[in-house]
Amino acid sequence: MKQLTDGVFQLQKARGANAYLVAAGDRSVVIDTGIRSGGPGLIAELAGARHEVPPVTDIVLTHYDPDHAGAAAALQRQTGAKVWLGRADAAILRGETPPPTRSRRILALRGQADEPAGLAELPDDAETEVVPELFAVPAPGHTPGHHVVRWHGVVFSGDAVRLSKGALEQFPAFLISDTGQALETAALIAGMRPRLVCPGHGAPGLLAAR
Repeated sequence: MKQLTDGVFQLQKARGANAYLVAAGDRSVVIDTGIRSGGPGLIAELAGARHEVPPVTDIVLTHYDPDHAGAAAALQRQTGAKVWLGRADAAILRGETPPPTRSRRILALRGQADEPAGLAELPDDAETEVVPELFAVPAPGHTPGHHVVRWHGVVFSGDAVRLSKGALEQFPAFLISDTGQALETAALIAGMRPRLVCPGHGAPGLLAAR
């Protein structure tokens, strides 16, 4: 694990997308897990850190894409953690709702993440305090049920935005479910004035002064 700031770590063995850990009091929260094939390495990394951080009790998935949610079911089986996902994305993951765009329906043909047992749905119209002072915030656009996570001035942005040279940028249009929502979400994140942005892809960093 690589420590980014007090209580915040980037997990080094996740594959496909960034995964993070927040040590919040007597429990740890993992944010995104990477692809399924990275699960064994991620589990081993967390096992090796068991004397450094509290036990993992919660896994927050920013969205349903398999590069972020792919190892969640395996990590849950290992830790017994509760897995959280936005309600609209949970419906897509379970196959109850089709992906919202043609591009996403084509991408889904490559496979979806396994559904974790007892998946806890995050409301898509209100913040959820997952553990004390750690909030999952609705941030649709990339996917209908996308959430970002905020904790003590740190924002874990998933694929809501990309961070480039201190600026928030959009993902390519074919990966965005709703452009209007994506722009509103980018403004929401900027308005949080985070001291650190931890994106789903690329290096964590600071926003440039405005």
